[in-house]
Amino acid sequence: MHPYKSEPLSRKSISSMTMYLRRFLKLENRLYFPIMGLLESLQEISKPFYLSVVPDKDLPKNLEAYTDVLKHVITIKQSVYDGACNGNGRARFTIAHEIGHYMLAQVFGVRFQRNLPKSPMRRCENPEWQADAFAGELLVPADLLRGMSADEIRRECGVSSEAARVQLKLMEGRR
Repeated sequence: MHPYKSEPLSRKSISSMTMYLRRFLKLENRLYFPIMGLLESLQEISKPFYLSVVPDKDLPKNLEAYTDVLKHVITIKQSVYDGACNGNGRARFTIAHEIGHYMLAQVFGVRFQRNLPKSPMRRCENPEWQADAFAGELLVPADLLRGMSADEIRRECGVSSEAARVQLKLMEGRR
């Protein structure tokens, strides 16, 4: 069970946040989101944010990155950082996921609390689900993808095949 839960957020509200961010950055009509540019610029626009890229051996094998919203730090394995810089879709999604944690809490003011061991958590309160939804909505903007296949989405948005399929399925469900 996750040690924290967030205030409930719908995918629609998370999508609105990512559209707001895209408009703010003047990227609302661009398919490929420059996630590494956003990550690097967070250090300039969101003091006291700090980016920590660490050797792979410094994090457990099953942990590619993590965000400490209280300390304003995103820590990323070197291989994931390099992969995202080189356009790897999975690595780009990982970075967007971590930015999602940070921005939901620090920019959009989503509150979170300790999750008591016996407290049930709905999906909409799960910070991991929220960060995944943020990453998917930011990297794969539904309003720009009408008529595209999963493979076209993968290529044009720079995401993994899995992320493209998930977002396509979600878009089809919204119609």
